[in-house]
Amino acid sequence: MKKNLLATKPWFMAPLLIVAAILAPSVCLSQTTDATLTTRIAVGRGPRAVVFDGSNIWVANQFGNSVTKLRASDGVNLGSFATGVRPIALAYAGSSIWVANKFSNNVMKLRASDGALLQTIQVGLGPEGILFDGGNMWVADGGGGTVTKLRASDGVKLGTFAVGNRPIALAFDGANVWVANNDSNSVTKLRASDGVNLGTFRAGRDPAGIAFDGANLWVTNFYSRSVTKLRATDGAKLASITVGDGPGSVAFIGGFIWVANYGSSSVSRIAPGGTVVSTYAVGKTPAGVTSDGVSLWVANGSSNSVSRVTL
Repeated sequence: MKKNLLATKPWFMAPLLIVAAILAPSVCLSQTTDATLTTRIAVGRGPRAVVFDGSNIWVANQFGNSVTKLRASDGVNLGSFATGVRPIALAYAGSSIWVANKFSNNVMKLRASDGALLQTIQVGLGPEGILFDGGNMWVADGGGGTVTKLRASDGVKLGTFAVGNRPIALAFDGANVWVANNDSNSVTKLRASDGVNLGTFRAGRDPAGIAFDGANLWVTNFYSRSVTKLRATDGAKLASITVGDGPGSVAFIGGFIWVANYGSSSVSRIAPGGTVVSTYAVGKTPAGVTSDGVSLWVANGSSNSVSRVTL
């Protein structure tokens, strides 16, 4: 990926970057593959994020200003629901789906059963990430260099906390919220109880995603083609693992770290020790990844689809 493509626009919304990704060489399935690509399912325009609610998969269609609900068992489309402008992040909390709308500077709370809008809450500038910690919602305000904490039950604002430049992704380790600061090449650790800053730690170039595996944090570095492994207790760097081009979304699923390689149209599966054990071809510019416990679901940003991979 060339840095100039990101000079004025974020990686998941730059039209020129989509062209570059389409022209990038695809990654073939590894000989160690133990999963099968079963289907690709059409959704809205520019799917960016996916989340599982226990029964269904929700997809944020960033260029369609909507979310799509798919039945996880068979991929049947259960409906599309309007959101704010440029929905790019999702979280599930009990009976609700939360949507971060980047250009509306707000988050929306939808009822998971029928997609009905329950609440719209103003947050900071350009929200790009959202996380549920079991009681509260944390929103990464990408345009403001802050994180907003909301009480999930009623949306009441509990605080705003300064972090690095362009926070875009969040992870929870059971006691702390970790924030990937895309323009600061760092991650910030906030104490979840009160938002106190417990430290800032270096990552690779343009960290785009972050996930917790029970002991360590895994940070994707979009322009380093790598994932940084950090120890959760003190933020010490434990390893740097080479993956595909433009690693973005990352998730800890089934004992492995799964990384969506935006520029390679692939997903890498990393063992906890740091070895890439397999790579799977998916749709163009994968930008989100989640699991329903049976399958991996990947949002393919410029294919207007999600890929379903049997684990």
